[in-house]
Amino acid sequence: MNLADFPKHLPNDFTEQQFVDLMNQVIDLKSIPKLSERERSILFSGVQYLADLILLAQESLGEIEFEDGHPLLGYDGPFIPSVLQRPDDAEADFSALENLGVGEGDKYFGEDG
Repeated sequence: MNLADFPKHLPNDFTEQQFVDLMNQVIDLKSIPKLSERERSILFSGVQYLADLILLAQESLGEIEFEDGHPLLGYDGPFIPSVLQRPDDAEADFSALENLGVGEGDKYFGEDG
């Protein structure tokens, strides 16, 4: 499956596991830590490029909501506690490399997250 098909195959009311299972049809998520540093960097650049392009498309279509002048960006996937996302007082926990984020949000924010 190519990445553009991903949202077409995900049901409206999906679980974190369904999200991860479908993403695994696009890319083997557990292979990412096994890539070389250069390959991970290039993959990150590709994903960031795609995120920026999608964000620009959403903006051009008037799909971005703002609060107090700041854009509100939605995210429906599992929580990945990276250095940019985890709470400041939380220690690094790399278990999301194995569970691919399924249930991670509950550990940091509770089940109502």
